[in-house]
Amino acid sequence: MSYFREIEPGIHLMADRPLATEADGNAWVAEYDALLSANRPVAVIANVRNRPAPPAGKPMVLWTKARRAELARLVRLSVYVAEDPTEYAALEQALPARMKSSPYPMAVAADEAQAIAKARASLH
Repeated sequence: MSYFREIEPGIHLMADRPLATEADGNAWVAEYDALLSANRPVAVIANVRNRPAPPAGKPMVLWTKARRAELARLVRLSVYVAEDPTEYAALEQALPARMKSSPYPMAVAADEAQAIAKARASLH
């Protein structure tokens, strides 16, 4: 997998690589489908610096809408790492509104270690 790396059983870290094109978005979707095909609970960690560009985001949004029930059943938590304190605060403030439209719980972490701890807790 090039967009996801399992760092512990059930905890997947999104790779630090660009999601710029529609092809990137489609590749991400295919890999996420593979994660879900295992039919076991997962937690996903993503760094906010790896936000998808609009062309990549389109297939990702459509896929998320189509897989809403499956995502709600299997994704225990999606953790967004925001290392910049200002970005962290803004994301933390925006999270409640974002979660209203999300099929799974979300959290924000200041670093990868904190994100892993939150992901672990969501799986137990």
